[in-house]
Amino acid sequence: MSILKEFTLVVIGLAVVSILCQYSQYSYWLPITSHGDLIQYTVQDSTDDIYHSRAFFLLNHEAMEKDFKVFAYPGGNPGTCYHSTNNTLKSNHASEHYFFMNLRDSPFLTKNPEEAHLFFIPISCQPLSDEEPLPGYREKVIKRYVKSLISTYPYWNRTLGADHFFVSCHNIGSTATKEIPFLLKNAIRLVCSPSYDSNYIPQKDVALPQILELSLPPDGDDMWNRSTVESRPLLLSQEMINPPRTKLGFWAGSPNSDVRKKLVLFQKDFQEFEFHFVEKLKGATVLYNFEKEIYRSKFCICPRGETQVGGVCLSESMAFGCVPVVMSDYYDLPFNDILDWDKFSVILREDDVLELEKILKSIPEGKYEKMQQNVLKVRKHFKWHSPPAKYDEFHLVMYELWKRRHIIRY
Repeated sequence: MSILKEFTLVVIGLAVVSILCQYSQYSYWLPITSHGDLIQYTVQDSTDDIYHSRAFFLLNHEAMEKDFKVFAYPGGNPGTCYHSTNNTLKSNHASEHYFFMNLRDSPFLTKNPEEAHLFFIPISCQPLSDEEPLPGYREKVIKRYVKSLISTYPYWNRTLGADHFFVSCHNIGSTATKEIPFLLKNAIRLVCSPSYDSNYIPQKDVALPQILELSLPPDGDDMWNRSTVESRPLLLSQEMINPPRTKLGFWAGSPNSDVRKKLVLFQKDFQEFEFHFVEKLKGATVLYNFEKEIYRSKFCICPRGETQVGGVCLSESMAFGCVPVVMSDYYDLPFNDILDWDKFSVILREDDVLELEKILKSIPEGKYEKMQQNVLKVRKHFKWHSPPAKYDEFHLVMYELWKRRHIIRY
């Protein structure tokens, strides 16, 4: 090849790279066709996209759906997940039940442990006595169950549990696992309260957003058709579907943390907020009593509680089209490596309480409208369905687990 031709190819190559770099500021590359190992891409607009990289997520999610396999140890029953047989399932930890139920009926589950990427320990779904047990009874049941798995199956000892995972939303699981060496340290935890000051390890564990209700088709069991927008379309007026948001912010809950106590102290200074401070207020009570106020608020405040960020605040505010305002210094946002939270939420420090109204008012109306539109786009990732729906909460949790599957086995 002549020097002239080589020079020409270099110039053309640099020009292509320059064009791609210009596109990369505003666009992403989306696969449109695939022939063997060759994938053709097209440029799609990604301005204000809710993902860090939509193309990367879609490609990897597709691979996850095709390949990912999980082996669930026997002995767990989703009907016994901390007395989840209660039909209303209003507990903040209902997601624990929904995850197990979805996994049980999903194609990810395999009966062949030799082809499994990860192993699921159903710690939270052990049959427990309904009677008032002796102190430490539940912890002993779980400890005995895990130890029996370790002695019966060979898979734990290959990695000391590093390719195992369990759900830890209830305090029973948290206290019981402390007595089992390497379970808390090595195994992957699905945690409903992923605060850094509660033994949560972000590079290993997975945040499991709390959701109170299961979204089913309109002809589903009526007991589920009470709180999510999609499950009761006939009950919603046009005003509720697209309400005028006349209040700047809303929050209701217990003042059980420093940041919440500051909200109580300075609430009189917040003229455009609807604040309700109620001791031991249940999430379901918030929905039933303050539903209209949530619909009419631009922002929903999600301050860190005693152990978590507002429980179901994040997912439920999204369900009502309210832009969440996260106020916590020790919190790992769910799916943070997938979703760009800056595009549909406001992230503040706990010390920003005094500046809360000023900060929210300083957000231009155009930017707020874009954030609110993105909330409507992203909320599909914060719903449970039966059966699971593509890209819903179950699939994103499985995606997070799939990314942690590369474990060196001894």
